[in-house]
Amino acid sequence: MLHAGPSPCMVGTAGMIRVWTVALPVALAACAPGRVEPELLRITAHDAAREARLVAVGWAEAPVLRYVEGEGVTPAGAVPPGRGAWRFIYEAADRADQLVVTITPEDVEQTTRPRQSPPGFVLGDAPLPEEWIDAPAALAAARAAGAEPFLAASDAAITLLLLPLRPPQWVVRVAAGGQSRQWRVDARSGEVLER
Repeated sequence: MLHAGPSPCMVGTAGMIRVWTVALPVALAACAPGRVEPELLRITAHDAAREARLVAVGWAEAPVLRYVEGEGVTPAGAVPPGRGAWRFIYEAADRADQLVVTITPEDVEQTTRPRQSPPGFVLGDAPLPEEWIDAPAALAAARAAGAEPFLAASDAAITLLLLPLRPPQWVVRVAAGGQSRQWRVDARSGEVLER
């Protein structure tokens, strides 16, 4: 954009003073320590999946996402700081082990382990599809299918598994008040398959 007068950014004492009187307070405000709302630090499975994929492509040339585990998940479908994690389990044709990428709002960790299925499930060779509904949608479906009293309990403990079953499914497990329940949600459509 062209201006009709001298630019306030032109070299010279007056121009530099004008630049610093605007730039310095903006820079200091940006660097000042402040309180970040905890709600902004919560991450969903989709948020964490992007980070996990970056780690996985450094581990193997063609990593395949086998399944996802979420623990300490809130009723809104996210992991808050200091309370839970998303784990992404990858395999690759050229590797005999699995890569486990653990994502929290504060950290990203990776480890390898022998290949294994999640407890209670036997997984075939099918990978997870590239497109799947996020955890908030899976929990909303479970909520509509009767999970609301469990999810609303103050002692609710929520774990999620995203598995390459037919169809791909979110397994929503909620423990509250000494009881536990499970719902299975189609990971493509959001339809509740089992209550």
